[in-house]
Amino acid sequence: MRILLVTWTENLSRKLRILNRANEYCAIVVDEVKPAQKILERVGLPKSLLRPLYELKECVRDFYYDYVVCVEEAWWNNYLEDEVHGYGVPWNKILNFYALTFTSNFLLERALRYFSEHAAEFDMFATGISYVEKCLDVTQFKRKLFNFGRGGQDLYYNFQVAKFATACADNRLRYALIGLAPYSFHYDLTKTPHSQHRILQHFIAFGDVHNFHVPADVYGKIFSEKYPSLKISLEPFDLNDPFQVKSRQSSDLLKPLDANDPFQYRGKKSSVTARLRLAARKTVDTWSERFFPDTRAENVQILDDYLALCEGNDIRPIMFLPPMTEAYVKYFNRRRLDEFYYLVECAIKKHPSAIFIDGWKLQGFTDADFYDVDHLNLQGAAKFSAALNGVIEQL
Repeated sequence: MRILLVTWTENLSRKLRILNRANEYCAIVVDEVKPAQKILERVGLPKSLLRPLYELKECVRDFYYDYVVCVEEAWWNNYLEDEVHGYGVPWNKILNFYALTFTSNFLLERALRYFSEHAAEFDMFATGISYVEKCLDVTQFKRKLFNFGRGGQDLYYNFQVAKFATACADNRLRYALIGLAPYSFHYDLTKTPHSQHRILQHFIAFGDVHNFHVPADVYGKIFSEKYPSLKISLEPFDLNDPFQVKSRQSSDLLKPLDANDPFQYRGKKSSVTARLRLAARKTVDTWSERFFPDTRAENVQILDDYLALCEGNDIRPIMFLPPMTEAYVKYFNRRRLDEFYYLVECAIKKHPSAIFIDGWKLQGFTDADFYDVDHLNLQGAAKFSAALNGVIEQL
C-alpha cells in the first residue's frame, strides 16, 4: 500500500513503529524536518522521504498514493485532515488517526475484556454515544451496571457491544439501558468526517469497520501485525469511568466570560446566556452535517434487532434520551426530532417490553448540571442516574 504520511514530528518514532513496515511511503510530511531526519535514520527509512509541512499542497498534487494518512496529536484537532482535504484530496482517500497512542485505542477492547471476566456480577448494561458515556453514575443504581457508552459509538457498534455482553452474561442480565441521541437513526460513525480516529478502537475490538470506505482487510494492513492484537492491563479499572473520561469533565459551562479570550462572544449581549446559545447553535449545526438519510433504514433495523436480542435473552430494554440544555433543545431541528419520536414509538409498538424515558422532558435540570450544551457533568449524571434507577426499581 502506497501512503503519503502527514503528521507532527512529535512522537514520530512511535507512530512509525505502529504503522506497517510493509507500507510504501511516497513521502512523510512533518512540521520539523531536522529532528525527523534522525528518527528516520534510526528506523531505517531514507531521509529523502521527508517534506516540510509548507510543501503539503505540492505533495498531495505531485505524488501517487493510495491513501493520505494523517496522524494528529489530539482527537479534537482536525487540522491536518482539513488541510489535505482543502487541497483537493477526497475524503475517501484520507485516513485520520488520533496520535496512535497505545492506551486510547484499546480502551473499548479493555472494557469488553473486563466485562467478559466479570459478567456474572452485573444485572444491567448500557450502550450509547458520548452522552451515555458521561450521563450515567453507576453508584446511583441499586443494581450493578456496566456502562459501555462511548464517544461516537453509533447504533451499529452499540448493537455489537450488546451482542457481546449478552453472550458473555449467559442469561444473567435483566436490563439493557439503550441510550439514544435525537439523530441516532441517521448517524453512521463510519461515514462521518473528523471521526475516523474512533473507528480504530472498534476495529481493534471487533475487527469490523462497518460502512467505512476502506475494507477491514485493507484497513488492518495499515498497522503493524502486532498492534491490533496488543492488550492493556485491566487493573486498575474504575466501573464509574471505564473509558477514563469523567476525571476530565469540567463543570465550567457557567463560568464568566474571559475578556482576554478572542474566541468568546463579544456582542452586545456578552453574557453566559449568549455564549450558551451560540455554543448550542454551533453544536446542532455540527450534528446536522452528520446526517445520513440513507442509513435510516439500516439503523431502524438495527434497533429492531437490538430489542429482539433483549427479548430473546429475557432482558428488559429501556431506551432513553439523556437530558440536554434548554438552549440545545431549542435549536434542534423540529422535523428531525418528530421523526425520532415516531421511530421510537414504532419500535415500542413492535416490542411492547421496551420502554422509553425522555430526558428532554424531565424536570429539575439546569445549566449547572451540564459541562457543555449537550453533556451532563458529574452532578447532572448523578441526578439523571437517580431518576433512571427510580424507574427501573418500579418496573
